[in-house]
Amino acid sequence: MKYILLKRVFLFLVIWIILTEGNPASFWIGIPAVLLSAFISLVLLPPVFWNFTALLRFIPFYLIRSLLGGVDVMLRVFHPDLPINPGLVEYKLHIRKPIEQDMIVNVLNLLPGTLSVDIENDLLLIHVLDIGKNIKKELALIEEYIHNIFSKKTATQGSVHETI
Repeated sequence: MKYILLKRVFLFLVIWIILTEGNPASFWIGIPAVLLSAFISLVLLPPVFWNFTALLRFIPFYLIRSLLGGVDVMLRVFHPDLPINPGLVEYKLHIRKPIEQDMIVNVLNLLPGTLSVDIENDLLLIHVLDIGKNIKKELALIEEYIHNIFSKKTATQGSVHETI
């Protein structure tokens, strides 16, 4: 447990240094803030296993989807007929872990053209710009990527996995 606390202290310290551009004058408030944040994070978010290799596989997938989604939204907005068909889509999540469901919601909110509206009893409600698109296939793929990030079963020989 103390190693996890040290990892979180290090992570929050790096974030603090980045945010303050390494200004030494900020450490008088930064050190106590980092220590308190690390301790509170253990209370609010118990240690979580994650597969670093699966996370690295997800990053290009996410960046490509984000770029393609942004281009799609741009083309729709600048098209003279404004070809949008907005609506709500329900998607039954197959994963049950709250951290995985939260990550799916956050990823969808960052992708252009989608916005998570509600999640209740593993049913995700999403607002989309075009209900004619096969969004459920895309959601299943995102769900699989997220599940792999938090799954020990996908951690293979040579994979880097961590508990933080």
